[in-house]
Amino acid sequence: MRKLIRSGTILSMDDRIGVLPRGDVLLERDRILAIGPSLEANGAEVIDAAGCIVLPGLVNAHLHSWQTALRGIGGDWSSADYFRILHAQLGPRFTPEDLRIGTLVGALAQIDAGTTTLFDWCHGNATPEHTDAALEGLLESGIRAVFGHGTVKPAPRPGEPHFSEVPHPAAEIRRLRTGPLASDEARVTLAACILGPDYSTLEVCRADFALAREYGLLSSAHVWGNDNRLQPDGYKALAAEGLIGPDHNLVHGTYLRDDELRVIVDSGVSVTATAAAELRGNAREPLSGRVAALGGAPSIAPDTEVLNGGGMLDCMRFALQAQRIFSNQRTVAALPAGRGAPMERATSGSPIREVTPRHADVLRWATLNNARALRLDHRIGSLTPGKQADLLVVGRDSLNMIGAREPEQALLHFAQAADIRTVLIGGRVVKREGRLLHPGLAALKARLLASGDRLLAETAAG
Repeated sequence: MRKLIRSGTILSMDDRIGVLPRGDVLLERDRILAIGPSLEANGAEVIDAAGCIVLPGLVNAHLHSWQTALRGIGGDWSSADYFRILHAQLGPRFTPEDLRIGTLVGALAQIDAGTTTLFDWCHGNATPEHTDAALEGLLESGIRAVFGHGTVKPAPRPGEPHFSEVPHPAAEIRRLRTGPLASDEARVTLAACILGPDYSTLEVCRADFALAREYGLLSSAHVWGNDNRLQPDGYKALAAEGLIGPDHNLVHGTYLRDDELRVIVDSGVSVTATAAAELRGNAREPLSGRVAALGGAPSIAPDTEVLNGGGMLDCMRFALQAQRIFSNQRTVAALPAGRGAPMERATSGSPIREVTPRHADVLRWATLNNARALRLDHRIGSLTPGKQADLLVVGRDSLNMIGAREPEQALLHFAQAADIRTVLIGGRVVKREGRLLHPGLAALKARLLASGDRLLAETAAG
């Protein structure tokens, strides 16, 4: 019933506990019981973390895992290509089994790479059978997850309304909320992934926000804030009607103006930036830095593996470097015209005197901030007594990690999935000594390949 993680460098992400150069974490059943140096735990199973980094499990705040079988086909696409090819051509060919195997293998890959909680934004679910299959894959994987029930966006047939005029299906939310996802304390919980102000009419926005609140659910929406959005006033109009608050999550938002972003942050809405996906086809700053400057808590995620890698280690690296580029540009732009900062002799001459964000900031984005975006920070996101026992033990003795001194920098720049020795979710070991413990991986891989092959072949055949 008890486990003791012994003698690791602990990155707790809890401000009261901080960083322990050498300490223990005691678990009882599915909870963290205590954290500190040299804990006594007679009879506990001991997991040796000497020389390793111990930290909370990473939280992936936005991923479309149903697309896993089509990894890496769209990295050179434009944004228009993504909608034209993935959603309009490939998406309608997905069967329920395609969603199940994609979600299952995608979630297992997340665990292997250190993610213990996933916001699975499922908008390839054309029927209730698709929804149930995707949910089955999540449940089988063993990951902690928020299952985001979304909707497909088909081109309307003659006489049918455009998807922007169709409210989120209340019957499906009711079915899930009163059935398999009734509990907010379960390992897998429910969210409503709605159209939002970019993709729906104001009347549909009102209905969708009301539906999510009726069932006590987090709502989440894809938003860009560009000139083609259906609601020009966007979140300012929604805020004026009292529709938004901490129970809403916004993803992307790259083109949002400062005044609207201020309303969003002041309303308590969480904002998730997906820098790798966004900068592939857009030339605007991801919202992480802008949200932080307004006093908000930035959230980050990879978005879709059709376009880029889905692991949170890579996501943190990209978010760090991308935000530093934009932060440095702002610093330079603010210098007086014709004058730079005083230059030291025999240096690069850079006017940058403070490098932001820092590694510890970005690690917080990927743990506690992402947990907060999912309204789960009371359960996960930090190594805090009483919270769920979701944590990682990361080795530092591989050729790529050896000699990496500062633990946050070791994680963000050098760690690979193979360095993650142990993963626990709710106190249950799901990866041990670098090996994922889920059975039948070879057969699952074969099914995933067959799924992707069929989808691409059918689409090519027209």
